[in-house]
Amino acid sequence: MKKLSIILFAMSILGIISLTSCGNDASSEHAKQEVNEAADAVGDAMVDEKNDLKREMNEAADNIDARMAKIKEDMKDAKDEAKADMQKQLDELEAKRKQIAQDLEDFGDKTGAEWDQFKANVHETIKDLGDDNKM
Repeated sequence: MKKLSIILFAMSILGIISLTSCGNDASSEHAKQEVNEAADAVGDAMVDEKNDLKREMNEAADNIDARMAKIKEDMKDAKDEAKADMQKQLDELEAKRKQIAQDLEDFGDKTGAEWDQFKANVHETIKDLGDDNKM
């Protein structure tokens, strides 16, 4: 996020420079080129951020799947009273797994403020999964 802010700041500065240098065609073209390069860098930073989040989401889904498989395996040898607790854990993990799957499906539809809220929600879900490991 800091990298994105720095790039946006650089684009603003370059935009100001390009507006003030309109009298000189060579300087104007150079400024336009720099603005375009900065815009490309912002786009690249956003792609990197989205790729990182998608990787985190896939890792979280894999983590949930592994935990669910372990619980199911453990349930085979568990006593009835323990099975009830294990089933509750499975139900909670299944709900989180469905949320991650839905987030992965909705992944490409978010921009701007929606993206920031989406990213925050995903990180909260992933954090909750980590907290569940402490049980």
